[in-house]
Amino acid sequence: MKWLLDSAEAYRAQIKRGPFFDMLARAERPNDLQWVHQLVHQSREFTQSLCLRYSLCHDRRYQSVFAEHAFEEADHPDQLLAWMDKHGFLAGVEAGGVPPTPETLNCLSFCWRSAMREPHDVQIVALNVLSEGVALDFYSAVIPVLERLGMLSGRYWKVHRDVDADHLRLGLDLCGDVAADTPRGRTYHRVLWQAAGLYHQMLSSWVGVRVDPLPPLWTEPQRGARSGSSKAAAA
Repeated sequence: MKWLLDSAEAYRAQIKRGPFFDMLARAERPNDLQWVHQLVHQSREFTQSLCLRYSLCHDRRYQSVFAEHAFEEADHPDQLLAWMDKHGFLAGVEAGGVPPTPETLNCLSFCWRSAMREPHDVQIVALNVLSEGVALDFYSAVIPVLERLGMLSGRYWKVHRDVDADHLRLGLDLCGDVAADTPRGRTYHRVLWQAAGLYHQMLSSWVGVRVDPLPPLWTEPQRGARSGSSKAAAA
């Protein structure tokens, strides 16, 4: 669905214009990367939500896709903690000891809720198309900064750059060819907007900035609204 991927990219472009990416580009020392303590929470709980998604799935069409995604993410939290330990971020601090920001909790709650309650195709939109798309942008921006600071080591960062482009499309073919102006298409639009806004607020909170939700890039039709021709016919 080209329209879905295009819409997701449009939301991701707004996120990339936000304060996190601006401040990341200006990082000059390791202390400017303290947001990695928030990344611990995101890495752990996003991975756990994918495992839950797989465990709750009884639809054989989706089981292999959900299993593949969960398996490929399974060791990422440990890889991140190993990197943090090597570069001194865990000196005097337990892993996960820095509390998550409220915005981080909100975004992670969305991931959990999607895995537990949403139909499988909607989960693909939320946890693959949008979430992994944002992850691709995040790691693509972080890696050059780590290289510049001499801190790019281990597997954690590069493996994300390698797999997230695939993960964002993983399972999309199972959703079928849904038109944007159908009820299901509007559901996909709404999920993209909700997820993008939460990721925007979460990442911004990692650099101490509170931002408003992103504006929707689509218009929800008003319930009960009728076209002009219908109104004329009724008159």
